[in-house]
Amino acid sequence: MKKPEIWIFEIVLSIVFVVLGLTNTKVLFLQGPRAMTIALGVAGMLLCTLSIGKFISAAPAHPLTILGYIFGAIALLAFIAQLFNLDIPLLKEPKTALVILAVAIIAKGLIARFEHLL
Repeated sequence: MKKPEIWIFEIVLSIVFVVLGLTNTKVLFLQGPRAMTIALGVAGMLLCTLSIGKFISAAPAHPLTILGYIFGAIALLAFIAQLFNLDIPLLKEPKTALVILAVAIIAKGLIARFEHLL
């Protein structure tokens, strides 16, 4: 990823959603950590196609791609746990799931910064 704007946007968006979720601030129809986790999960999936999603087509078995798969699975699991209200031990608490999702999105963006290694 040669343009850092996408990663900066991911960081800012993640921080804003985490702060809004943890402070229980209402924005439009979203209020609370569970709603913010779901909204950040949707935004994260869209941002994935712009950042690390390019790794999959370029080198599906590269170690950085596999690391992206791992962080993506963690993010997806946090999103699904809140979307369907699943009782997954670490992710059943909305605040914890929100922070884990934000960290996974930022980590995937950081991995995408190493696109030149492919």
